[in-house]
Amino acid sequence: LALSTLSGTAFAETTASGCEHSFSDVSDHWAEESICELYTSGVVNGYSEKNFGPNSEMTRAEFVKILVESLGYNVYAVQSAAFIDTATDAWYYAVVSFAHSKVLVSGYSDNTFHPNNSITRAEAVELLVNASGYSSADTSNLNHDFYDVSSQDWYATSLAIALENGIVQGYGDGSFRPSNSISRAEACEMLVKALNTILQ
Repeated sequence: LALSTLSGTAFAETTASGCEHSFSDVSDHWAEESICELYTSGVVNGYSEKNFGPNSEMTRAEFVKILVESLGYNVYAVQSAAFIDTATDAWYYAVVSFAHSKVLVSGYSDNTFHPNNSITRAEAVELLVNASGYSSADTSNLNHDFYDVSSQDWYATSLAIALENGIVQGYGDGSFRPSNSISRAEACEMLVKALNTILQ
């Protein structure tokens, strides 16, 4: 996750559950518990010893990395699964090609992945549900009720599953805002909720 390794650091922050971390910009943050859980399990790190950057946007490649690592996969590069815009010497090549080989991610119709683009709310939901292995039979009675989401949208079924399991929620105005980018804090919160429900 494009991040520096922290070692030999004296923990300065403790969450309500007793989780310890050193990020001053996460103290009392709404996603502090989720960030700390993933940090202590080695899934995410910070930009520096004291800075996690919870409000910074997360890229598609970064999200794939934390998803794959949180699931405990032994990641290796899959040469045949490369997208035309994921160079073999890029830091994310192994996780993206591996995730593609496991049918966790897909690219665009032109065989690109856009690894450095910020991941959207819809894309994150789709990745989490893909990793869960839900089948269409599981979703026959699931619904959503957002004015900016059509039942024909490519992510609509995944969104219904995510809503049913409390992984995401909408906004007070009745929207979901599927094209909005998610922050690092939001990504951590979504992933932890998914790990506790559909990714068990």
